Amino acid sequence: MPYEIVTASLDAKDKSGRLDVRFGPDLKTVIVSRRALLSVASPPRATEFRLVQYADTFCQIAARRLASTSANTVRITANDVRGWLCAWQSSPAPIQMQTKSQRLHDVRPA
Repeated sequence: MPYEIVTASLDAKDKSGRLDVRFGPDLKTVIVSRRALLSVASPPRATEFRLVQYADTFCQIAARRLASTSANTVRITANDVRGWLCAWQSSPAPIQMQTKSQRLHDVRPA
């Protein structure tokens, strides 16, 4: 589901994030818990920078949840982040193509 982040802010008191996101024609609110912010990367930080840095990740998690509900607000928790990390880490890595080195000259001993 395509999305566009409209605003991002951090509640200084409880260190939770808020993203206003346009999913298609609908404007939805994504609430990111403090624990989700702490769980998304190492070292754990609940800062506005971390919220903005991982806004796309939170929107991807929210998009999956919104596919099965018509709610206007989605709350992202640490469990959601852990589930996303497990799925991301278990996805197959791209296969490296090994190229054969071709000889430019066929050198044979004389």
